[in-house]
Amino acid sequence: MINELKREKRKYGLSENLTQKELNLLSKNYPIQKIIGHVEMLNVKIDLSYKVLIPRYETEEVILKAFEYIKNDSSFKVLDLATGSGFIALAIKKKFSSAKIYASDISKIALRQASKNAQINKLDIGLIHSNWFSNVNQKFNLIICNPPYIGKYEELSESIKKYEPKKALYAKDDGFYFYKKIIRQAPKYLQNEKLLIFELSALHLDKWNKIKNQKVKYNINSITFFNDIANLLRIAIIKFN
Repeated sequence: MINELKREKRKYGLSENLTQKELNLLSKNYPIQKIIGHVEMLNVKIDLSYKVLIPRYETEEVILKAFEYIKNDSSFKVLDLATGSGFIALAIKKKFSSAKIYASDISKIALRQASKNAQINKLDIGLIHSNWFSNVNQKFNLIICNPPYIGKYEELSESIKKYEPKKALYAKDDGFYFYKKIIRQAPKYLQNEKLLIFELSALHLDKWNKIKNQKVKYNINSITFFNDIANLLRIAIIKFN
């Protein structure tokens, strides 16, 4: 852990010398990203002052794939559903300054963090306080979501369980519950391209194959899967009819 923290500090141009406070936090399994206080990915700086899901490199891969489907046009609207820190929405806005980007979350704490990160990065995104789609009243060309997908919460590390919000991680139905919920509801909030992009867990491969075989039931035109750099299932691109 000490070497990992030193490596992260070096990456951000910080002194590799560890303070007593940093060593104390490490001894309490405090996440390295929160010890540093932020992460920097895809040209945005994400502050981690609040208890939100810490952005992972897997999500960076999902965003890079999403870039291929987004237009830098003021008529192109994107919703980052369950935004957490705001990382996805802000990375997209940084890349596509003319597109209209919105971020929603049920957690007021998450929205506070996302708002702070928008200010830090000097990016303008719309924030929506909403339990999934309950308070969303417009349509988007593309919805992107990294929903809670951990089915066995007890198997997570103590560090994750203690310092990241359970409701951003755990979902019933072996972690698949919110995917089905969103797939059913999303078409009502989509227009034109009608795209839905998910971050996935490779543990759900069988469940996704079942969805793919039931495209008509879910009004899906096409569903395409992509693996991550570790060659694990990571991304779904769903186009609705």
